[in-house]
Amino acid sequence: MTVAPQVAITSFDAGDGAQIEVLTVTGDRPGPTVSVLGGVHGDELEGIAAARVLARRAAESLVAGRLRVVAVANPLAFAARSRLTPLDGSNLARCFPGRPDGTVTERVADGLTATVIAGSDLVIDLHSAGAAYSMPLFVGCLGGEDDLAKRSIEAATTFGAPLGWLHESIGPGRSTSAALALGIPVIYAEGGGGAALVRDEVITYVEGVERILSTLGHLSTPPTEPGPTAWLLGGDGDVDASTSASSDGWCMTAVHAGDQVSAGDLVAELIDGDGEVVERIVAPRSATVMMLRRRAEVVAGDGIVMYGPPSTGRA
Repeated sequence: MTVAPQVAITSFDAGDGAQIEVLTVTGDRPGPTVSVLGGVHGDELEGIAAARVLARRAAESLVAGRLRVVAVANPLAFAARSRLTPLDGSNLARCFPGRPDGTVTERVADGLTATVIAGSDLVIDLHSAGAAYSMPLFVGCLGGEDDLAKRSIEAATTFGAPLGWLHESIGPGRSTSAALALGIPVIYAEGGGGAALVRDEVITYVEGVERILSTLGHLSTPPTEPGPTAWLLGGDGDVDASTSASSDGWCMTAVHAGDQVSAGDLVAELIDGDGEVVERIVAPRSATVMMLRRRAEVVAGDGIVMYGPPSTGRA
């Protein structure tokens, strides 16, 4: 006899209008708890869309364990379709584990850490490039040889994105660093961005998470085989450390997100109102283009490109 999963919707109030909804689906048999976050940045729609699909499908098919889904982790930023929380100008992905008596963004981070991340056996944070940028579709996590890194790498490999990034370190303030501090394996995904939804990318997010759930026994269907992943090794993936424009103007890119570049390769040019090139941005080393400006209009200080290590090409 098939027993339908139990579905519960709860929420916590971080104040200032930030009400965060948490959907929990519990299967009939015991098993690990997997938590999925979407919308940590309000202009990253891929994770929100995928989390909603996952919640709906899990409510129909989860047979064991528990899935916690927060489709919109930062409702204030999502309402404004903004990377940052409008009320305090903060980046939620730099505020974990948060503070119960802090700014609204810190209170959101505190609530997510306490009610969603803590007690999980695996955390999956679904991001993308946001409205102003593009990124290749990839999965990332902490690399290394200790047990926590190995469990994270196993989940990232099972997720099955075409590109993977194993970091030598994870910077503070992120959901990933909050999970790791609690001894919880964690992975994140990134997609194309541009305030668009590419069907193949959303499907990759959904199928990647469901492949993990199947591997853990949450679903009755056997896991599908992940596709091959080319890995990048090293760095911490900090988009705030990207190369920035030193001039105002329009950004004209010369490469694509995911491209391999060599030292001296032209990455982008900034042109002024007369079409004159006022700045050339070239690659400082051999690298993979992991984030690239998509919105043409820039002011001095806007990020243009983030470099990752060259691809090892290993599957």
